[in-house]
Amino acid sequence: MLPRAVVLGGMVRFIFCVGIVIGVAVRVSAQQDIGPEIPIILEHADSLLGSGSMESSSRTFIGNVRFRQGNVTGRCEKVVHDVSRNTVELRGAVVIRQADLTISAPEITYDGATSTAHAVRGIKLQQSKTVIVSQIGTYDMRTKQARFLRDVHAIDDTIWLWCDSLDYDRQRDTMLARGNVHIHDTVQQAWFSGMQARRDASAGILELVGDARAWSWAKDSLQTADTTFIRGDTLLSVSQNDPDSTGMIARGNVVMVRGSTASRSGRLTFRERDGRFFLEDSPFVWSDSSVLKAASIEAESSGRRLRRVVGSGKAILISRSDSLLPVRYDQIGGQQIVMSFETDSTRTLRAVGQGMSITYRQESGQRKGLAKVAADTIYARLVRDALTDVFWLGGVSGENHPERLVRGRESEFQIPDMVIPEERPRFMPVPHRRSMLR
Repeated sequence: MLPRAVVLGGMVRFIFCVGIVIGVAVRVSAQQDIGPEIPIILEHADSLLGSGSMESSSRTFIGNVRFRQGNVTGRCEKVVHDVSRNTVELRGAVVIRQADLTISAPEITYDGATSTAHAVRGIKLQQSKTVIVSQIGTYDMRTKQARFLRDVHAIDDTIWLWCDSLDYDRQRDTMLARGNVHIHDTVQQAWFSGMQARRDASAGILELVGDARAWSWAKDSLQTADTTFIRGDTLLSVSQNDPDSTGMIARGNVVMVRGSTASRSGRLTFRERDGRFFLEDSPFVWSDSSVLKAASIEAESSGRRLRRVVGSGKAILISRSDSLLPVRYDQIGGQQIVMSFETDSTRTLRAVGQGMSITYRQESGQRKGLAKVAADTIYARLVRDALTDVFWLGGVSGENHPERLVRGRESEFQIPDMVIPEERPRFMPVPHRRSMLR
């Protein structure tokens, strides 16, 4: 029996290597598809503590420990090595390296049979500009895949990411984040959040699922009035060098809010190249208190300001005409409605094809009923959401209804297919950056 002792210098390495030969010579890798299992080799330690026979497979090494396994190297203050199982318990300022990858933690269990490092008291992975920290982490040196749990925070050259759990494929440079996901994209000047996010850095793709939200802004301020808020069941953001391929797609219960403009639809597509939004599946667009409904709506923006909106397919624009009687709406419809924005408060409107309008009239503050007119084309001008000039061209026919026959019967005077929309979508605050720091 070997009494409890301290063995120094070269003897440590000699005994360790003998143990390797005894414990591993008779073993063949259980995973034959990747070749024979490689033993963990001790390169240096200040001392060895142990008890039992020379054939015992467990040894404890203390002080400036260095080891390697193939292209994996590491160092720490203390190692408990099981030769027969080809595993090591690493403690105290643990650092493991593989090429340009560095893993550091207070404690790590490293399994030489599977080339897997596992930490439960905090872990940090760093490769080039990518840094990932969490409370629990596992990394496979062969497949280059990692899983991080609890308080995960990842940073690379373009994003900051927070989540509950993260799967990272180092070889493909992809991330799958789950649970309370928050992402700050420093290039697009945008925030994203959702229950799950998949990121493919090489393809420039970020996909969020589950109450997915996005905020983007023109200046380095989260409180700017230019901030655009988008929410949907899923969001797909594509950021590439090719402007034609850059943009965003939102699906399912989609809302968008920016300044005095908002929308609701089943699908929204944004194209970065020309600043165009395409809305489908029962879309509505609010501009101040006016609402546009159509089969599909296309919006053009410039410098983050809305310039033109086109509603196609049974398009109807409604605007509240009387603040004291909220059931009264001025209405203009046609197969297509084109709205052009001259200033923030002034816009022009053109309804083409089977045009129809219902407008409530007032004179000297007195209500005078409404006018119902049909025409091939309708031109109108709106100032502060009020119709000021209306022109009917081609096949004009109309009728007037006095106030005494209108009041209380407003629901009877509606353009076909008109729908009073749900409550206007509201802007949701951007998550504060400091609240995400841990």
